[in-house]
Formats: sequence, C-alpha cells, structure tokens
Amino acid sequence: MSALKTFWQAIRDVYEELLLFAGVSILWWLGTLLVVPGPPITAGLYYLTDRIASEQRVEFSFFWQKAKESIGKGWLVAGINLAGLIVIVVNFLFYARMNNLLQYAAIVWTYLFLVWLAMQLYLFPLLYRMEEPRLGHLLRNSLMLAMARPGYTALLLVLLALATVLSTILPLLLIGFLPALIAMVGARATLTVIADVKERQEEPPAQ
Repeated sequence: MSALKTFWQAIRDVYEELLLFAGVSILWWLGTLLVVPGPPITAGLYYLTDRIASEQRVEFSFFWQKAKESIGKGWLVAGINLAGLIVIVVNFLFYARMNNLLQYAAIVWTYLFLVWLAMQLYLFPLLYRMEEPRLGHLLRNSLMLAMARPGYTALLLVLLALATVLSTILPLLLIGFLPALIAMVGARATLTVIADVKERQEEPPAQ
C-alpha cells in the first residue's frame, strides 16, 4: 500500500503546482528532442520535485538556475546511464540470436535491464540527497535503494507504466503532466526508501 500512497501523493504534488510543472514538462520534451539541453533540464525538473518532497517553496527561477548549473553533471549522469542501457540491449540482442546454450545468457541481460530500470527511479533524485554526488556513489546508492525495497520499487514502476499508457491516449497528460509525475514519484520514493533504510539501521540487534 505504501507504493500506492507514494504514487497518489506525487499526483497531488504535481496537481497543486500544475502551471509550473506543465511549463517545465513542455520544456523537458523540447530539451529531450533537441538532445543537448535534455539532461540539465531533467536535473532542474528533479530539483523542483526534491524541494516539494522536502516541503520547500518552488519557483520557475529555481528550475532554471539548477538547469544551468547542471549542464556538466546532468550530461555525465545521463551519458553513463545511456551507455549502460546500450550495453545491456546490445548484449541481449547478441545472445538472444544464438542457437545454442549461450542463448540463455539473454535471460541474465533481461534481469540486468530490470535492475537498470529500477535504478532510474532513484538516480536523478539522489543528486539532491547526497552531500557529494560522485558518479560511482550515485550509481551504487541508486542500486542499493532499488534493492532495499524491490516490491515497492516494482509496483511504482508498474504504476508509472500504466500512467504512461494512459498519457498516450490523452496527449495533454503526456506533454504537460507525465514528465513531472515521473520525477515527483522518484523524489517521493527516494525519501521514503532512505527513511526506511535508516529506520532499519537504527533498530537494535536481536538478542
């Protein structure tokens, strides 16, 4: 039920700042189509959602400033992330075409793709949850959060997939709502799992 709660809260968060997020979502699509501005705009969008998840004030100027500051960092994260996806897809296609026992290696790469997909929920949000978001630590921590609550993460991904399908039927949602919703779910999920991990660490050991 906590995944449903996170998802519903994210919808409410985006709705309450709908004008702001609609504008930023449109900019995200434009940036993605133009490729080069895409990663820093993504970082700026996630900065807004992190502030809302942390119950802080948001303005368009915050987004714009963070996007300009994140040109290098945004591209580094997105570039490594994209490279990982390409390696997974290429290896899956390579082994899937085999006609011998090596064909079963495609199953391993399928699981790796699912792990990669789960990491996406936490990757950009962790930029604003870590004091020194070095790339290696960022990737490691996004993997740790995904594995800390796999069921929670999987259900959120399913809900986001359903929201994506619905958005393709309603183009206004796709253009002006979906990017912000995905980022907001990531921000909310990251805070939830971090709090859960800290709570587990603070539990006294069983006698």
